[in-house]
Amino acid sequence: MPREGQVELPGGRVVAWREWGDSSGRPVVFVHGTPGSRLFFPDPTLRSPSVARVVTFDRPGYGQSTPLPTPSLLEVADIVARIADDRGFAKFSVVGFSGGGPYALACGARLPDRVSRVAAVSSWGPIDEIELAYASLTADERDLMSAVRSDPGGATERLWEFGQWFADNPLRFLETASEDEPVVRDADARANFMAANLEGARQGQAGLVSDWVADALPWGFRLADISVPVDVWIGEQDPGRAPLDAYEIARRIPSCTVHADPDAGHWLLISHWRDILEQSLC
Repeated sequence: MPREGQVELPGGRVVAWREWGDSSGRPVVFVHGTPGSRLFFPDPTLRSPSVARVVTFDRPGYGQSTPLPTPSLLEVADIVARIADDRGFAKFSVVGFSGGGPYALACGARLPDRVSRVAAVSSWGPIDEIELAYASLTADERDLMSAVRSDPGGATERLWEFGQWFADNPLRFLETASEDEPVVRDADARANFMAANLEGARQGQAGLVSDWVADALPWGFRLADISVPVDVWIGEQDPGRAPLDAYEIARRIPSCTVHADPDAGHWLLISHWRDILEQSLC
């Protein structure tokens, strides 16, 4: 059975975590997508060989974790370091899925002496570095990004309205996902996703809005600052930015490999979890 707990943070805040797999396995921190919670795990029934000790956690504003006053990728990386301290991880790998990918990259930049390898799965890069990524934004998205950067507090109120859908219907993503995606097709993955998003909405849209703000603000590091090995995993049928950004990310990180599946979509995390985990432990 998964083990759970909380870590106390400065200012009376807390972060909630859950541990999966072999308690004597090699440590991995998994960063859930946007939205999500610590309950999300790519292999919830532990069908893959138990070679890793994987810790998931609620990002600030999701589940049981306290929101941050001003969200940032690097502050979440500092939270990951505190979780690792609590669990006794001297060195560990980090895997981030979708909206968790930027946080995983932030861990690689912030914690080079502790993070052994990073995997960014179905994720994207910083719009400040990747011109094509900025060009792909809609006019409304550019307007919101500018608003967040000029007044994060004021923009948060506006984003709160945009994020109301998550508080009202945390399972909306399942209504729009392709029936071919593993999260829809696989009954165990679907049930796990549902439980994770319902838990993620415990504080309404707080976590979702925090993610939007953190991603819209300058990331606080450049991709070239990441000195640890990075693996970027994409499904070429992903309708999002991941296939567009992957090779641009790889071009900027000193040691980075792109793993592309021409037939997979956004949720290749589930179908490729064993490969992703094994590569992350190299």
